[in-house]
Amino acid sequence: MIQARIRIDGRDYILPPDHDAETVMGRITAQVRDGGGFVEIVRTPERTFSVLVSPGMSLSIEVTHVEDEPATGVAEVEESWWVQSSLDPLDML
Repeated sequence: MIQARIRIDGRDYILPPDHDAETVMGRITAQVRDGGGFVEIVRTPERTFSVLVSPGMSLSIEVTHVEDEPATGVAEVEESWWVQSSLDPLDML
């Protein structure tokens, strides 16, 4: 599985697995070339995540290949100390 992480102003945002990082990078690049503006990164029925990009800002996208994890039982999931949402920011200090 491929996981894409966007870093904006020191905060990381994980793209959902069904979103193509190359497409997002293309939209960001086009907006920067046009002088800046908002770029829609993710749209779901519950929320939309957009980023204001400009020629002088620092933004990076990291794409990693991660192994698909085997299905876990309910007890293992309940014991998890951290559940990561695709759109929730993480501080990665």
